[in-house]
Amino acid sequence: MSISNSSLSIRDKMKLILDTGQLMMESGAGSKRIVRDMLRAAACLGIYWEDVQIHITYSTIMINVDDGKKTHTMFRKCYRHGVNMTTILQTSEASWEALYKNDSYDTFRQHLDYIRHNFGNRIYPEWMVILAIGLASASFCLIFGGHAVEALYTLLAAILGALVKFVCTKLEINGYITIAASAFSATLMAYLTMYLPGAINPFLPIVACALTLIPGVPLINSVDDFLNNYLTSGMTRLTHTILIMLAMTFGIAGAVGITDVPSFTAVPIAPESLYMAQALAAAMAAFGFSVMFNVPKRYIIAACLGAILTVDTRDILMVKFNMGMASASFFGAAVLSIFYFSASRFFHAPVFVVTIPAIIPLIPGVLLYRFLFAIIDISHASMDELLTAFQTGVEAMLILLGISLGATLPDAIAHQYIERSRRKNLQRLLERRGEDKADAKDAADLDRASTRG
Repeated sequence: MSISNSSLSIRDKMKLILDTGQLMMESGAGSKRIVRDMLRAAACLGIYWEDVQIHITYSTIMINVDDGKKTHTMFRKCYRHGVNMTTILQTSEASWEALYKNDSYDTFRQHLDYIRHNFGNRIYPEWMVILAIGLASASFCLIFGGHAVEALYTLLAAILGALVKFVCTKLEINGYITIAASAFSATLMAYLTMYLPGAINPFLPIVACALTLIPGVPLINSVDDFLNNYLTSGMTRLTHTILIMLAMTFGIAGAVGITDVPSFTAVPIAPESLYMAQALAAAMAAFGFSVMFNVPKRYIIAACLGAILTVDTRDILMVKFNMGMASASFFGAAVLSIFYFSASRFFHAPVFVVTIPAIIPLIPGVLLYRFLFAIIDISHASMDELLTAFQTGVEAMLILLGISLGATLPDAIAHQYIERSRRKNLQRLLERRGEDKADAKDAADLDRASTRG
């Protein structure tokens, strides 16, 4: 059966398109990529792009199709949100193969059903993901100038927080409460390490232990959605991200409130010198995030090398050229994305699979929760402290904007050319299929006529 068989109902076609979008959304894809893959699925089902309208929010995907006689509307709720690069890759490959290899509807449907069935099955076991969370947090400590002992204490605190989060998730506790409990336990454990020997800067474990809770991918996706005019989706993602950040900040504030921790938010995080240890720490962070994001094993080395490139570029610009963190972060992300965009033919996969884990260490998580921490403690803050908090929040947003612009720079520059090229290729493909079907029909008619004769 051809995938564009007219016997398929419009409802079956729309359900398949929505299945594609839902898998992408729940796995952490950006709105532009989701719409592209949904339109690709629509095209291989015989629905042309000009007949499809797609509306996306973070929790809902709606599609409207005009079949020439009337319009049909269907929507799908997206309940499970996370980051799963393997699912994004598999879903994108399924829609690509359905279109360019002319797979049957049944083959496409079976492919998506298999991906959905294995949605919760990750490449890496739970213990490895928990260890990766600790490793990524320890890497942040090293990037901030910490030493091995402080990184070890950060590792232990972050693992405790990850275990608490794992247990809360298994018990199906509210997600925001889970984040708060994880941040609370990690910060409390980091506070207790202040009484252990060997730490030169005992505040760094407190600063770094909960940073992996910050939703870096939704943050980047929200900015990317704004830049690509998906305003509703971008606003929804941003709201969800802020709620997670607030939950994390409340957890940290709770731990600080029952201890005698001094003002740890003033600990400097900007690089003051260049060390090989920071490059290695960036690679460790990329490895940790690759495991957390379920990146296929074959791309991890590229992600680690990319993290070294982007973090060292940022640090060199800040230390040697006195560039601000926002501008340096932009150039660090831009150098990485341009380099991997140029070399994308060697990956046989979307560039974001290797760039996202590599640029996450640039996310200004500390600045964001410094700002939120000051907001929570606003009743005890002076005007100078409030002004400092506001400056910190603005700086964090500028850094985030710089990272997002840098990460999407090649695609933004080549977007119009790429889209025109894709549309032309799709048009040629559909026209060729139409000619093949016409030739097949003529051959069948001729065969029937000769049989009758």
